[in-house]
Amino acid sequence: MKKYFLNDGTGQQGPFTLEELKEKAVRADTPIWYEGLPDWTTAGALDELKDIIIHTPPPFHAPPPVEEVKPTVTVVETPAATVTQKPATEVTASPSPVRSSKKKTAWLSWVLYLLVFGGVGYFIYQDMEKNKDNKTVGIGEMNSESQNTGDVADDKPATSTPATTQQVVATNDEAATADAPTTADAKSNQPPVATTTKTNQPVAVNDKAKANVVPTKAQQAEAQKLALKKTEDDKKKQQAAAAAKEKEYRNNWAKYISVGNLNIEKDDDGVKAFNVPVYNGTNATLDKVILRVDYMKKEKKVIKSETVIIYGIPAGAGLNGQAPANKKGNNIKVYITGVTSRKLHFCYPNSGSADDPYFCN
Repeated sequence: MKKYFLNDGTGQQGPFTLEELKEKAVRADTPIWYEGLPDWTTAGALDELKDIIIHTPPPFHAPPPVEEVKPTVTVVETPAATVTQKPATEVTASPSPVRSSKKKTAWLSWVLYLLVFGGVGYFIYQDMEKNKDNKTVGIGEMNSESQNTGDVADDKPATSTPATTQQVVATNDEAATADAPTTADAKSNQPPVATTTKTNQPVAVNDKAKANVVPTKAQQAEAQKLALKKTEDDKKKQQAAAAAKEKEYRNNWAKYISVGNLNIEKDDDGVKAFNVPVYNGTNATLDKVILRVDYMKKEKKVIKSETVIIYGIPAGAGLNGQAPANKKGNNIKVYITGVTSRKLHFCYPNSGSADDPYFCN
């Protein structure tokens, strides 16, 4: 007998018999699976489940609301009849008073317009006259200044223009007296360069005073103190950077100190003496490098070990150590077993701290 499984959207349920499945409200899109199906399918795809499928009606859509049509035709017709009658009675009542009032209003309007335009024109005329007087006064002052200072633009003979302009100045001044031309001449005799000279003198004095300011002893001591502090801070930063670089060399020394290629020659008596090159990739001298040279047979059995020591390997350079010959060994292995550098505070091997195991004083 088939056992059905279904999924209600939240989890898998079953197994159920066909009779039990009728009570589970199975729809056409309910996922169904039973043994033998390669994958889940829907209940609507299985013929044996068509009789138990619950058919749901389509969604209900309410009909659109019907708009009410208001009878506006009768409302429009009634006022149309009354409007056509009222203008007729109003027009025939008294047409003559309306015309007379319009004529009076038009006549008064013209009078007001004329008064307004006449007043505006009067003020414009007065303003133009004032502008003419101001321009004439300015020209007179300029001519008087040019005559008093003696700045002549060309060799043309003098005219009577300065005299007339001075008279205009006297007539325009409400408090003018007989001495007005003398006052104007005194004002015109003052050169404008004097004002510029007065304003520039304090600036020059201030600049000289600032340039000649001598700092006090307290200010000099404070400046020296700040300079020393800056020098000490820079020195501390350099020392911290150097210490960090030294620590990098110590903790990762195998990246910077290495054994070069071995050039080994063999004959019937065994291995000849050979050089062991060691390269120093740090920025400080390596005081001593200890090497262990293992001589082995083909079966990689160590026959003999020799110790080679190299002293004073410069920074960024390499030196060779001399390994002795061996008659029995035909395979060579070289190991670095010790490194010492005072400048790097480096001792390998050494029992330092966990953070810096190869540090030494």
